Amino acid sequence: MAVKIIIDSTCDVDKNVEDKFIKVPLHVTFGEEDFIDTVDITKDEFYEKLESSDELPKTSHPSPQAFIDEYQKVVNNGDEAVVICLTSGFSGTYEVALMASEEFKDEIFVVDSLQSCTGGGVIAEYALRLSEEGKSAKEIFEILEKEKFRVSTMAVVDTLKYLEKGGRLSKASALVGNLLSVKIILAMKDGIVVAIGKAKGTKNANNLFLHEIEKTGEIDFSMPIIFGYTGKDSEKIQKYFREVKKFCEKEVPNPPLVQIDSVIGTHTGPGSLYVAFFNK
Repeated sequence: MAVKIIIDSTCDVDKNVEDKFIKVPLHVTFGEEDFIDTVDITKDEFYEKLESSDELPKTSHPSPQAFIDEYQKVVNNGDEAVVICLTSGFSGTYEVALMASEEFKDEIFVVDSLQSCTGGGVIAEYALRLSEEGKSAKEIFEILEKEKFRVSTMAVVDTLKYLEKGGRLSKASALVGNLLSVKIILAMKDGIVVAIGKAKGTKNANNLFLHEIEKTGEIDFSMPIIFGYTGKDSEKIQKYFREVKKFCEKEVPNPPLVQIDSVIGTHTGPGSLYVAFFNK
């Protein structure tokens, strides 16, 4: 019997291990066009549409049947699974995944990550590590329910345009902020996103981002660390990545940099840099 790790499509993991996970995609809708995230639309195609669209797309959780189908495949193969879901503070994905697991109570264990994108990614990669060490699904679930509270996820947002479009910032504030090249630092707190700082210009944003990372406490470099970026152009994000990754380069010389999914990218827009790690 093997333990499979199931993730939803908001969970961004290192591309080198991505094929080791079972993924249940969310939906993204532009007007009348509905797409299954990462299936009907690639991440590059999503960001192209996002930048050309006047309105933000809508996003929605998978159906219960989408989870049930994957659970059934796992169980039919004689295996069990741990499911890592986008924070319940953002989406109904966790509730749907949990409801779908009711008839698989001793075989499927569902975790509310309290995280998004790279935060979910580091939890999923840790779950994979535990699975490969021979832990049972129940053991992994119990460990993750404790260890998920050690995860810190932060982002530096390059443009305020999409926060304004989503109603999280006034049009006037976004206009002034963009004119002054203001960058916002966001963090996950208790399963929701909060703004923890702002800085004018890239250099100041880099410094503030590093300062906020240091404030979280001592980082556990024995655990997964993942950086992520929104948009099509990974080169554009290098202006942040080169500086911000310095906090971990001694212990993690080549930290993974992944392209963030469409559901999270909808709200921060292209050009944002994310990082997630475990604290000691």
